[in-house]
Amino acid sequence: MNWTDEGIVLSARKHGESAAIVTLLTRDNGRHAGLVRGGSGSRARGIYQTGNLVSAEWRARLSEHLGTYTCELLQPNAAL
Repeated sequence: MNWTDEGIVLSARKHGESAAIVTLLTRDNGRHAGLVRGGSGSRARGIYQTGNLVSAEWRARLSEHLGTYTCELLQPNAAL
């Protein structure tokens, strides 16, 4: 199962050494969580700050699974 949508980052918490679990509020799919590999690394940390608008691609084998995100920053709106 795959979908692509725009969303606002609601939260990002560290998972393991370099991954992060990111929760997005998307336009078509509502509130949705997914795993981002390398999401808590120094290069990607800024993308997943709360309030940022991202273009996200979510992939999972079944719709009930956590799935993985691949995101691209569209507009930085991080809270001050």
